[in-house]
Amino acid sequence: MNKQLIVERDVMVPMRDDINLATDIYRPDDNDEHPVLVHRIPYNKSVAHYTGSQMVNPIVAAEHGYVVVVQDCRGCFVSEGIMEPYTQEADDGYDCVEWAASQPWSNGNVGIYGSSYMGITCLQTAIAAPPHLKAVMAYLTGTNFYQGWMYSGGALELGFNMGYTHGKARQAIPRLNLTTERKAYLLEELRSSGANREALSRFLPLSEAPILKESDVLPYWKEYLEHPNYDEYWEKLDVVARVSDIKAPVFHIAGWYDQFLKGHLDLNLALQQHPDKTIRDTHRFIVGPWDHNSYEGHRLTRAGDRDFGLKALSGVMAVDRLLFDWFDYWLKGEKTPLMEKPQTRYFSMPVENDWIECESWPPESNSLTYYLHSEGSANSRFGDGKLTNLPPGPESKDTFVYDPLDPVPTVGGRTFSLAAGGSGVQDQANVEERNDVLVFTSDILSESLHIAGNITAEMWITSSAPDTDFTAKLVDVSQDGYCAVVADGILRARFRNSYETPEFLVPEEPTLITIDLWDTAYTFEAGNSIRLEISSSSFPRFSRNANSTVQPEFAREEDFVSATQCVLHDEEHPSKLLLPVHN
Repeated sequence: MNKQLIVERDVMVPMRDDINLATDIYRPDDNDEHPVLVHRIPYNKSVAHYTGSQMVNPIVAAEHGYVVVVQDCRGCFVSEGIMEPYTQEADDGYDCVEWAASQPWSNGNVGIYGSSYMGITCLQTAIAAPPHLKAVMAYLTGTNFYQGWMYSGGALELGFNMGYTHGKARQAIPRLNLTTERKAYLLEELRSSGANREALSRFLPLSEAPILKESDVLPYWKEYLEHPNYDEYWEKLDVVARVSDIKAPVFHIAGWYDQFLKGHLDLNLALQQHPDKTIRDTHRFIVGPWDHNSYEGHRLTRAGDRDFGLKALSGVMAVDRLLFDWFDYWLKGEKTPLMEKPQTRYFSMPVENDWIECESWPPESNSLTYYLHSEGSANSRFGDGKLTNLPPGPESKDTFVYDPLDPVPTVGGRTFSLAAGGSGVQDQANVEERNDVLVFTSDILSESLHIAGNITAEMWITSSAPDTDFTAKLVDVSQDGYCAVVADGILRARFRNSYETPEFLVPEEPTLITIDLWDTAYTFEAGNSIRLEISSSSFPRFSRNANSTVQPEFAREEDFVSATQCVLHDEEHPSKLLLPVHN
């Protein structure tokens, strides 16, 4: 028998500053009090029941015994105000949760859930710690907006942030107190610049890109660029830095090929050390083989070219079951399968294509070192670069020239931008034909090698420039020649010692740097080879370093110079790849 529901549209919920946020309410048609699920979204609350809000259909949740409160974020659609991404979500989330708890249909137990930006609203609400918030669930989202969202390894995540910020202008312009003429000009500028995102990403200087430079429309874009270091601006939004403020248990879900994976990894480590034993012992963490698009219901079992099988199912069809397990436990007091299993579950790719359970991430592993070797000609995959387990002897360094006007293109990997071929697993063979990419390859593996944990490349480098970037990419070379990206990372050299206090390089001075390729769980199959690519750009995912002391985002074309880059690998300078081998 169908359950009767009441759906209330555009209920205006007051915030502490008297701005009202439009809210849809889905609830059982009875006089009982129910637990409440809050979902705050900048993409139109009133289509949530069609898309399932990427996690659960609110109608289904209401039939399951919840009141579901779906709210347009500030400055979005029917809600009042002007949106300033990220910064408003803690206070607005707090106020929404406490309002929901006080309503006659509420029993006072409130949970919050969301994916991507909606996951940000969850975690920002979690650090605001409203008293009636009992549980949080976030999916493919961000935690530290400096590391792994706006910047990674100190380099601006250009492709995603330029596109996303540019898109927010369309929402902002009609709401601003501007003349009709200025609004018309801005909308035309928005249309023309948005028609060619590739050209927009190449605009110099980035700080003066069309629409983005308009501080009366998008003041926060200027702020992002003016804070290239990790400072108080970022710390106040950093869920990881403020993890002790979280008072409700957290369940979060990440993807190995998601651009925002780093935030989940750091949050997981922080929750494992949380001062509150209840939160420390009850949080849950799942990592699947997905890219960011999977939360929207695209490529449900795929990341790029690779399909991981039905066990890798993502999107609402997989997540709603987990959501009910989580909130039924915390808001209804029911026993659920999720809470009877180990705290961590991760998907091992691509041989096993199956889930592995463990009590914490990363699991125990042994560090396996692959040293870089060559006779000085590791340029491209046709060069002589080798990876072996033997330390180097006297060897020649490898040299390439990084020209920021001809950057290495982003091809797949952990990107949510204009990358050629999209995100996830893509063939790197064409990229590896460039002479500004150093390629080091192992012998063919006689037996499979399973890794699970953090990957790093420790390299001795020199550069002719006072600042530059170095990139590293782990690749699985199949017997048929397909070069699958497994993990990737970047380091802006001025941040090699600290993200708080940059230091320029001494040109031509040997310097040890460590590039974090983040984590994965991956098996290199017997018959394949392990490969490491080293270069100095991945565009348009990251902004191009001008190879000067000018901050890259403010560099003009005349500031761009080519840099001669060297990777040393001799007895005194052993450069290496470190893999976490898991048995």
